[in-house]
Amino acid sequence: MAKPKHKQRKLPVPLPSTNAVDLYLLAGLPHPLHSRIEEFLQSIAGTHAKVIAIPSPSYDGPLYRERTLLALLTAGAQFAIRRLKHRSEDQAVRPRRIVLLYVPAEDDDLLLREFDFFVFPLPLRDLSNFDDYGNQRRHQRVACEAAIRKGMEVFTRDLVGLLQRRIEGRKSHEPLLLPPANFHLDGRRLRQPFCELTRGIRSWANAMPETANPQMFNHEMLPDFLDHSERQLIFRDSRNVVFPCARPKEYHGAQEIDPAAEVRVLRELLRTTYRFGISLPQGFHHDAQFEGGRHFNQTKFDCSREGEVLVTASHVNIYPNDYVRSA
Repeated sequence: MAKPKHKQRKLPVPLPSTNAVDLYLLAGLPHPLHSRIEEFLQSIAGTHAKVIAIPSPSYDGPLYRERTLLALLTAGAQFAIRRLKHRSEDQAVRPRRIVLLYVPAEDDDLLLREFDFFVFPLPLRDLSNFDDYGNQRRHQRVACEAAIRKGMEVFTRDLVGLLQRRIEGRKSHEPLLLPPANFHLDGRRLRQPFCELTRGIRSWANAMPETANPQMFNHEMLPDFLDHSERQLIFRDSRNVVFPCARPKEYHGAQEIDPAAEVRVLRELLRTTYRFGISLPQGFHHDAQFEGGRHFNQTKFDCSREGEVLVTASHVNIYPNDYVRSA
């Protein structure tokens, strides 16, 4: 009697991610407390969340060494890019939100500059205070857990309750979507007010200087963009360049996704697919142009890849990471 043939086992094929997740990056806590607080944050964030904590030095002083920043950025970026690469075709960017929880320190500007404007920064200010024994409260588990709970309330109120609706609306009158290096204000770029937002100097409700307000445009003013009966509130910068958001059918120019890419490339991918912690569709950009159909004539723009570029065209595509693509 012949022996039955054994069926060859096949390895399971990874399925696209079907659950939206929030990514929480935790910085500034000493080893090994950072692992315990990582577990605590995971327990209150829920199953549809990923927490990544990288320890900082135990001594109370500068907390954000270059290798600490690199490790946190690499771990967070690789997780986000893997989720983005393996999502279903009809799904938006994964994770849906990225939050940076950190202990304020004398060198925390290094941390905030590294993560630019693609995370929602959430300072755990209570943990930088000192106790009666001269130690920062970031060494105390109870204090850390209380600060995390307090921070999650801010996350729910400001990010989920306010910013998410504004950024996901993707309207041309939303200043938080504008490219920071290429939108010119009087004597400065939009990057400066954006830095004031992430440092808590400027409120989210007051994202733009008082002199910068959106204006109403019609077809005669933007004949190459608006239909005859269409009107839109759109921002114009100090050079008179108008910045309407491209329509979804015009999204293009998305970068290739490779989780194994060098950190510089991963950071650029996150800069163009997230704004202040909220995900954007791949290919989202502004169609910068002059009013009245007037063409650019060797107009200077600052490209994140090529540096200063001169544009002669009817309009130019500018992506959230300030990548400039001539039309």
